[in-house]
Amino acid sequence: MPFLIIAHDHDGMDEAREQVRQAHRDYLASYGRKLLSSGALLDETGQQIIGGASLIDTEDRQEAIRFEADDPYAKAGIRAQVQIIPWRLRWWVGQFDPAGHHPGSD
Repeated sequence: MPFLIIAHDHDGMDEAREQVRQAHRDYLASYGRKLLSSGALLDETGQQIIGGASLIDTEDRQEAIRFEADDPYAKAGIRAQVQIIPWRLRWWVGQFDPAGHHPGSD
């Protein structure tokens, strides 16, 4: 079942986030095709990272909880609040190429 994970960061975490960014990206990449999408949440200016969101396809909610808990950002204490929400596809607009989109490839 897919889960949407929305994580809001504590304020002032830019330096901590930068220190573990590559580990975070490597962790996301390790989930392969189970990770459907992932990216940063931005403030209203579009310049400041305030958190992240991931859409993952897991066996159950416990796996989604483990996914977030084991993320290097969570382990580094960057996350302030996390929501894990079951998600169901109703409408998909556009094209998605899992083979061509990998975390950290930007």
